[in-house]
Amino acid sequence: MDSHHSHRSLTASLLRHLESEEALLRAALSNVTGLNAALLRGDLASGRAICAGQPALADALHTAADARGAAAAALARELGLAAAGVTLAALAERLAPDLQAEILAARTRLTALTSDLTAIQARNANLTAHLRSFFRGVLSELTAADAPPRYGPTGRRI
Repeated sequence: MDSHHSHRSLTASLLRHLESEEALLRAALSNVTGLNAALLRGDLASGRAICAGQPALADALHTAADARGAAAAALARELGLAAAGVTLAALAERLAPDLQAEILAARTRLTALTSDLTAIQARNANLTAHLRSFFRGVLSELTAADAPPRYGPTGRRI
């Protein structure tokens, strides 16, 4: 197999892995966005149902990332680069312009999805913390006045 054909074949494999990872990131984004909407509505049943699917999605994302890493390492070796820690940008620099554009476009999409996912996860974490704090306060107010003091996870009296 000539080098040019090998580069194209390995690049096509990497692009398939990137597409798979992109689809999983889109599903994860949809999942956490749905969780955010359920939390804002106070729909605990929907939130619970959404959370039930998260471990399988996280496992699939880890598997996809590992597969992408292996495909990138194989292409890096073919291009004469060190496989350890190789980046998509470094791979793209060594490819023909059409392949370079495809790799960089996929990288841009993955970066945007990851950024969106991180942002919504942070909003969900903040919302959950706020709801916890609110319910601790409500429960504290509902407790009898002569109840012994209770302490929260920070060590402060509730």
